Amino acid sequence: MKKEASKVIFDLSELTLSELVSLYEKVIGFLQYLDESKIVIEENKGEDSNG
Repeated sequence: MKKEASKVIFDLSELTLSELVSLYEKVIGFLQYLDESKIVIEENKGEDSNG
């Protein structure tokens, strides 16, 4: 089956001021979520945890 490419046109100029503010708050919230949910991988340098 052949997949068709679909394009989404997203024009910020079509939004009202209140919609822009709402979008801004959602984007900031999402970025904060991503920042808080980072997975930190700690590497033990020179240490063997097998015993």
